[in-house]
Amino acid sequence: ESSYSSELVQALWAPWALHTGLTPESAYGAQMGKVIAFALEAAGAPVVKGGAGQAVTAFKRLIEANGGELRANADVDKVLVHNGKATGVRLADGSEIPASHVICSIAPGQLYGRLLRDSTKTLTDKETTGLSQFRHGRGNFQLHYAIDGPISWKTTGLEDVALIHLADSIDSVSKSSNEAERGMLPVTPTICVGQPHRLDPTRCPEGKSILWLQIPDAPRVLKGDAAGEIDTAGGWSEVTREAFADRIEAILASHIEGFSETVLARKAYSPAELESMNINLVGGDPYGGSCALDQFFIWRPFAHSSNNATVIKNLHHIGASTHPGPGLSGGSGFLLAKRLGG
Repeated sequence: ESSYSSELVQALWAPWALHTGLTPESAYGAQMGKVIAFALEAAGAPVVKGGAGQAVTAFKRLIEANGGELRANADVDKVLVHNGKATGVRLADGSEIPASHVICSIAPGQLYGRLLRDSTKTLTDKETTGLSQFRHGRGNFQLHYAIDGPISWKTTGLEDVALIHLADSIDSVSKSSNEAERGMLPVTPTICVGQPHRLDPTRCPEGKSILWLQIPDAPRVLKGDAAGEIDTAGGWSEVTREAFADRIEAILASHIEGFSETVLARKAYSPAELESMNINLVGGDPYGGSCALDQFFIWRPFAHSSNNATVIKNLHHIGASTHPGPGLSGGSGFLLAKRLGG
């Protein structure tokens, strides 16, 4: 509000803070919004042709071309430690993989509570305190649509915009995130609408459309419904999930001509389901932990953290839970690779 007097401009930029797990009221929330704005203007927001899975395929080829090996569905049960030094990992099937360095891209609770469960005596008071104080942020709710024909937005020009935020004002963004922070389903959630097929037509058959919706204001721990309409007694049950999806769809449909008649299929994912798909998404938190100022930048994941190091020699902690935080750029892994590679 100190930078823009226009309520429309405020509403334009306010939702971007949600993409860092923050809110308009969060310390540094407005600054992170400016960081994203700069990045969008300076570098853009690229879309992978053929779907995000193609990025994984590209990395797989790069790794294998340099002598690396990837193993899918190989659940790591623990990090092997000998004389205070990481020597490899043991898989859930009992097989062991020796290594001179072990790099874990995982949430702190998984690293220290599971993979290092037999080495807790080596943890210092700093690690123990940091782990107990580490906080995860709000969950995400995902909603996907297959659409018959083009999408007819009531606002001219939106048909070619790859990412749209549906929010009435900066106050509505604040209200939605505030309700979610307190464990309530928002009355009017801020909705991020992706139209990747507008940049990459290969995403769907000719003459069809797809929509990818992200609701960054979903309670990680569900306590109730701010509107008093949805029964949340069973947590993120299928009934609760679909009822919340209906609320979101009603908002979306109010912006698109004849939306309901064009829907071919809908698939919703609650925060709990996202965690079941990826163990790092604790409570559906996609950012590896709250990005509040006290556990961000050089204080991520803990206040004493430095250079991805752990108390175990040659065991390195990277990923969204570590500096420089979440994002597809893979910043923490890049920085560690530079250090290990000399």
